[in-house]
This record gives sequence, C-alpha cells and structure tokens, in this order.
Amino acid sequence: MRKEFVEYTVSQLKGMSREYFIDKLGEFTSSLDLKYSTSQEKSWGDCYDYLKTEFRNTTKYDECILLFEYCLPFTNYRRPDVIMLFEGTVLVLEFKRKDISLAQDVDQLRGYLNFIRRYHDETQKMHFDVRGALILTTSNENFVQSCNGFSLVKGNGLIDFLEDLSLGNTLHKKRSLLWANSAYEPSKNVLKATYNMFMKDDLSMIKNISEHELRNILKALFEITVEPHNKKRLIFLTGVPGAGKTLALLHTLYKLNQEGFNAVFLTGNGPLEKVLSYLLTNASTGAEGDSLIKGVLAYKKAFFDRYNKRPFSKAKIPATILFDEAQRAWNEQQMGSSYGMSEPELILKVQSAAAAQRGYTNVVASIGFGQSIYKGEEDEFETWVKVIEKQEYFDWEIFAPTTLKGKLSHLPNVMFKEDLHLDTSIRSNFIDTSPFIEAVLAADVDFAREEYRRLREQGYFIHMVDNLERAKSYLEAHARDTGDSFYGLISSSNIRLKEYQSYIGNVRMIQQSDSKEVIGKWYFKDSSKLDAVATEFVCQGLELNIPVLFFGGDFLMENRCWVVRPTKKYQDKERTVRNIYRVLLSRGRVGLFIFIPRNKNFENTIKFFESIGVNIETNHY
Repeated sequence: MRKEFVEYTVSQLKGMSREYFIDKLGEFTSSLDLKYSTSQEKSWGDCYDYLKTEFRNTTKYDECILLFEYCLPFTNYRRPDVIMLFEGTVLVLEFKRKDISLAQDVDQLRGYLNFIRRYHDETQKMHFDVRGALILTTSNENFVQSCNGFSLVKGNGLIDFLEDLSLGNTLHKKRSLLWANSAYEPSKNVLKATYNMFMKDDLSMIKNISEHELRNILKALFEITVEPHNKKRLIFLTGVPGAGKTLALLHTLYKLNQEGFNAVFLTGNGPLEKVLSYLLTNASTGAEGDSLIKGVLAYKKAFFDRYNKRPFSKAKIPATILFDEAQRAWNEQQMGSSYGMSEPELILKVQSAAAAQRGYTNVVASIGFGQSIYKGEEDEFETWVKVIEKQEYFDWEIFAPTTLKGKLSHLPNVMFKEDLHLDTSIRSNFIDTSPFIEAVLAADVDFAREEYRRLREQGYFIHMVDNLERAKSYLEAHARDTGDSFYGLISSSNIRLKEYQSYIGNVRMIQQSDSKEVIGKWYFKDSSKLDAVATEFVCQGLELNIPVLFFGGDFLMENRCWVVRPTKKYQDKERTVRNIYRVLLSRGRVGLFIFIPRNKNFENTIKFFESIGVNIETNHY
C-alpha cells in the first residue's frame, strides 16, 4: 500500500536542509495529484524552522517519528500538519503562521482530533489517547495554555508542552508505521448513535417516505445482500425520479450495519453527501452523518492505486457498497489515463479485492435515467453495461429489475427481479409528475396540458410568476397557514445571476464545492430566505416542498421547440441541458413555482407554459 504521509525522525529532521524538507513535502503533495502554492511552501518552511529550533537543545525526542501531511484514511486527503506518536498517545500538532488563533483554526484542529478518535482503526485498537496543540509560530509570547479539548502553544513553548504531558516512551518505528497505515473504521458508539438518529428521528427533510411504503424493495435488497454467500453480487435498482431510491439505499445501509455487515453509502453527488452528513450529525448524541456516507473521490483515493492500476493490497475495503445515482459514474474518458478505466470498472475491481478479503461482496447501484448533468456522465447506464459485458466480470452474479431486460438480457449471469424497480413517484405524495415533465421537455403541448390537468386534480399545483415578490407573497402566506417553510430558489448552473439582478435581486449561488455546513444550512434552515439559489448539482437527489425554478436563458422556447444556449461546453449540450431541467422540474414535493422574467427573450417560453394551462399569476396572494 502506498504511504500517504512523509515520515522523519526528529534526528533526521535536525540533519536535513530546509530546502530538502520543502522539496520532499512538495513531491509528496504532487504525488497525490494536489497542487500547492508558494504560501504552502512558506508554511512548510515555517514548520521546519520551528521544530528544528525547539528540538535543537534536547536529544530526548530524537528517535520519535514525525508524520508530516498525514492523510486521514477514507477522506479527500484531509491532512494534519504533524503527528507525533508515543506509547498510549497520539499527538496532533497544527501550525499557524499567526500570533492570534481564529475560530476556524480551532475547529480545524478539533476536527482532526475527532476523526482520529472516532474513525481511526488502529487508534481504537491500541486504546490511544488523542491530544492536540495549535501552535502559533509568530507569537512574541512564549507560553502554553490549556483550552477546551486542546492546548494552545504560543511562540517557543513546544518542549514545555511535551514535558507537561508526561508522555510515555516514543512509539517504536514498526508500531508507528502500523498506526500510520490504519484503515478507516467508525467506532461502535458512532455507528449506534447515527443508526438511532436515522431510524428514530423525524428527519422529514430526507425521510418523506416510510419504510412501509418501500417494504418490497427493502426486503429484496436485504435478502440479496445478507443471504449467506461467498459470491460477488452486483444489484441494480431503478426507479422514476422521486420514487425513493436514495432512501431505500439509506435504509439498507443502516440495516446492514446494525446486523453487523460492513457497508458504506457511496455517491458522486457531493452536495447530497454533504446534506445527508449535515442532517445525520448531532453532537449531543454522538451521531456523525459522514461515518458511513462517502464520496466516490474518497473511495478511489482510499482503495485504488492508480499508478499500478489495481486496488491497494492492504486496504481494508468495505464488504458492501451502496452506490447512489450510479448512472452518474464517470466513463473512461473522464477518468483519464492515470486510471485507464471507467468508475464502474474501478469499483468492480476494488470490490473483487474486498471479496478476496472477506469471502463475499455486494455492489448495490441505483440507476436513474435522463439525469446526467456533468461531463463524463453522458453514457449513463451504458457505462456499466460496457464493463459487465467483459468476460472477466462474468463471475459476478447480477440482479436487475425487468425494466433492464432490453439492456442486459444478452448476459449469461443476470437474474431479473420485479422488486428492484420503483415505478411510483412518492416524492410528490404519490403524484407522478414524470409524464408532465417529459411532455414539457418534448414540447408536446396537448399531452402536457392533459397531464397538468391531472396533476391539479390530484392536488399538485404549478404557478408561473414573472417576479420574485409574487412568489414570496404566496410562500410566506403558505408558511403562516401550514407551518411549511421548506421552499427555495433553484436554477441551472449556466445562469449568470448578475444579468438578472433586476428580476431576482442580489442573490448568491450555492456551489457544489461549498462546505457541508453551507449547503446543509441552506437546505435545512435558510432556503426560505430566497437570498441564495441552488443549482442542479446542489439539488439533484434532494427536493423541496415548493421549489421556485428560475428560468434564466439557457433553455428557451423558439418556434415551438426548446433551444439550448449554454454557457458551458458539453459533449452533448442538447441532452445535458435537457437533463438539467428534468432534474430541476422534478424537485417539488407539494408544488412548483416557475419564475420567468417578463422580457422579450422569454416571451415564447411564457406563451408555451400558458398554452398548457400554467398562466402568469397576476393577483397578490
């Protein structure tokens, strides 16, 4: 397994030059495919200067191994600055070229300490205490202050700090490297708390479907994955948008882990990962939302050696992967030459290694159609088909719904089951909005008009507005009457908001790269402020009770046909932008507002919706 850290003893550090040290950390960072700046080089140099000065007048710690840039397992390369290991103690040192500590510095250190205590397998096995210090290297003061859960070291106080801790002997090199090569393993307390939170708490933001309503699919998934077998199994789950595929995987995830089976929920949808993590985290109970919910990127980094094109030989791979929105898995072209294969093939290779370790493995992949919204996703399910058609994967047992017979019936190792397809959209209170959305995207006025009539009769409303204040007035009144303030602005990521400030105001765009706190807080608390807009990347896989969909110019009606005017480059722009609006139009549980500015560029688009019965609302609510 490739080392994901740089280690030197204190004695070695004393004997090397500053330039050599910086170069080695730079080479290591580059080997992770990460870029680093001049500022980062200055930080490494500052760390070197500080440690060399502190240890200059003592030989007591010469044999202690210093781990630099240690990559916490199964993360996107989260890296504490320095780790020192002693018998019974892990010591995390975070250096800041500052003389005053900031709240984010403290949060960063506490995050590292929390991770190592709760998710670092060898720390738990060795029963190590985890301590940490925030070191302010440019402070003119020299002292150590004990804070809540960590120590603050100002100036030249590291040696005094180490002496005050009464540490045990330096951990032997063999044991140090055993610790450093640890697997990711959530503690039993974290798993239990998070399981209880998911199963017992309301969590209406994501659990809008009951386990009873999913009983057939949950029974099928559980039987296939827990039935004693020494096989490799690939299970495809399909369903219409809003049918509950994500929730079915989450139920299965926690059920499997409660029964002692090792399973991880995997998604390439970063915002979904962040929202689920945010909602399933509760510090007072010990629940940690990201304990079993991981991104595909972290999975690839943790388990696949891209240099040798094979799984890491000593990695502790989860037995079961529950891969949500697997149609978004990247094709070989998007993965690039460094991998030389598509994401589905990489996953099957890694899980084959898991089967060799554990005696069995399961990959459960939920598949939606017409929802690829990013480059590399255009092939959708065909990316999976191309892989499982290869003879080397014929030793996998494949379970699939009958809806996939047309794509998989030619394969000898496929078994079809009716209960692996969810054909009813439960998102909108069992009102299936898919036929209406497909008619809109096809510009089929007659069918869309008929479907809109059916939706109204069933209680699902659609309003069109030409300014945001009309929507606000309705939604605020709706919230006062019902207590339901679960609404918010959504739009295509192609929209340039500054061009439409006169219509939409000075709103900001929620980015998929934003933190889980930013995305989770918007989704869970702040979306009703209507001061931020979530793109298709942020809201795919999630829903609001009443989204306000802003049409901003990349998808317009001209001569009774939709015309695409994206600002991004897509491999297939017509298909991708159409998919974006398929996602955006299907985010509503209770209803939908379509917000289209009243100007000449949008006249035909407004007329199209009016022709199917969705008129501009002119009355104040």
